[in-house]
Amino acid sequence: MRFFSLVEPYLRQVNSLLEEQLLTGNELIENVAQYLLVASGKRLRPALVLLSGQFGSELTSARSQKLVQVATAVEMIHMATLVHDDIIDDAVLRRGIPAVRSQFNDTVAVLAGDFLFALAFRLFSSAGDLAIVDIAAKVVHVMCVGEIHQNMDHGQIASEDAYWRRIEAKTGFFLETSCRLGAIATGAPADIEMLLSQYGHHIGLAYQVADDLLDWLANPETLGKAVGEDVAAGVYTLPIIYGLTQARQGNQIEKILLGPHPETQVEELRHLLEKSGALQYAKSQAGRHIDQALEVCRQLPSGPAKQALEELAEFVLAREY
Repeated sequence: MRFFSLVEPYLRQVNSLLEEQLLTGNELIENVAQYLLVASGKRLRPALVLLSGQFGSELTSARSQKLVQVATAVEMIHMATLVHDDIIDDAVLRRGIPAVRSQFNDTVAVLAGDFLFALAFRLFSSAGDLAIVDIAAKVVHVMCVGEIHQNMDHGQIASEDAYWRRIEAKTGFFLETSCRLGAIATGAPADIEMLLSQYGHHIGLAYQVADDLLDWLANPETLGKAVGEDVAAGVYTLPIIYGLTQARQGNQIEKILLGPHPETQVEELRHLLEKSGALQYAKSQAGRHIDQALEVCRQLPSGPAKQALEELAEFVLAREY
């Protein structure tokens, strides 16, 4: 991913700090930590922190250290939420390998998530900026509320408005906050901080819609999970919500969802979603938010960081994993 090249040296520092913080001397924690490091994903959130930090003051050694600490803490929060999400969803796999709860057990997974949250806030506090700690606490609060609402809606068909509120809480606000934290860590001007937050907001929404679309379209081996896994988990995303509103296919989709085993009819559901225009609709909605992110980008100061954010936006829509 070319857009990461600008902050690659910082990402290496993030990975080193992750290892340093996670390898504690406790055998069980170290086993879980090593497993999490292998299973970790694209580092999108710390990359957003680091790229946003390029718009601040000159990156002295102290500012660079602060930026890396914040980026690492953001990744720890992401890792913690994934571990806990897998417990809530009864997930067996995470990115193609057994989830922590499968490799160990639910108790270990809960404790591992809690441990990651604790480490994250130690790092946030070590940055020496109370505003950063306050904003980080807010993002965890918002994500928890979003997860509670999703759990309450389990197996129910939400409205499209409710869907947007849910993904705003779970993904939009987190990526928005990742950009904002990077800007704050390096003292970016308030107007630039606001623009970066708006960019992260639209990237977050587009990323989640694209993710929900990949649940139907991606190669399972590339994606690292089975196609139609959301339906199996009783989570109905934008393609399903839109498909149900279409007169010709909506009744057939509803009949499958209300049946005893909708997870066994994933291929039929995918066919109906494609026929109804639901998959194209979801892609167009992701594209709408990418266009808005790029529009915000145009208002940022020119330079390599701006170009990297533009390339990142295009990747979000084109990605296959």
